[in-house]
Amino acid sequence: MTSIYDKINDIDFDTDSIELNDIEKEKMFRSAKSYAKKTNKSKFVASAAAALLIAGLMTPQVRAEVLKFTTDIKVSMMDAFGASPDSYKYTTELDESVKVGNDCFVIENIAFEDNKAFINTLRDSDGSMENQLSENEACVYKIVVDGVSYKALGSSGSSGLLEDGKTISEVSMINFDKEFPTLDNADVDLYYTDGNSNEIISTKASTNTVNEENVIFAKDQKLENGSVISLMKLNPITMTAIIKNLETDYYYQIEGSNNEGKTFLLDDRIGDNGEVTFIYNKDFSDMTLDEIKDAEEINFVLKKGKNKIDNKSGKEEYRTIEKFTYKK
Repeated sequence: MTSIYDKINDIDFDTDSIELNDIEKEKMFRSAKSYAKKTNKSKFVASAAAALLIAGLMTPQVRAEVLKFTTDIKVSMMDAFGASPDSYKYTTELDESVKVGNDCFVIENIAFEDNKAFINTLRDSDGSMENQLSENEACVYKIVVDGVSYKALGSSGSSGLLEDGKTISEVSMINFDKEFPTLDNADVDLYYTDGNSNEIISTKASTNTVNEENVIFAKDQKLENGSVISLMKLNPITMTAIIKNLETDYYYQIEGSNNEGKTFLLDDRIGDNGEVTFIYNKDFSDMTLDEIKDAEEINFVLKKGKNKIDNKSGKEEYRTIEKFTYKK
């Protein structure tokens, strides 16, 4: 059976011609990492991640009638992404049942930061973790904000079975071709496709307003290994670090710790020509975003893992390449 990501390869582009070498293709279509939660309440497995370079996408009408999935379960952005309790001010709760082709799901909530959208969705399951990864699972390929289009470039995330044993919670971070505007109550359209069918979900949402609460940990900070922290910041939605001049085609992560020995992890989500974007990973963190924000001192360790192209299997082993400290 052909997946949506295979079908993306068959799409004819009406505008720009895009040529990719083997390394770029591997980077674009590699799967997102699988994160195992530290609690036994949920079991997480990997959710597919792929680049979505779509121009002029045309899809036929749905032929098979599929009932929409509904649920009374609510999952907050704090539960899904490890966001701060204050994240509710910058999160739009949709709780909307959607059907795209044969894929049925509920969009729980969405939040915007910079050129990224964080989306939590719920899907029905028979309780089997193996059956939760649909080959025809719909995904967002474009978002329109007040009439301006933003194309999805890639997505990463994870999914897990909730305590009811039949509902899957999926968390996705999607990065786009440009930064979203800072707007309150904007008109937002989410464009979903499964490769054969599409659907547009319209809502009102605030975009990028969370940056009003940014706490800056580093900006244009040069490290001894020659890399530069363009920006490391924290807000109620997440913590982000952008580091440039890193060796390409390797996995990276940043480990942080406070003076009490509590730790947290930022893992790489986006890499482009030696510039890597790191995002807070709640499933491997002892510290919450609020605890990180309130810490008087944080010790950071930048680590490099295996080569993405030459070593595609086996355990990822990271080695320290840089250390730096933040003090209030």
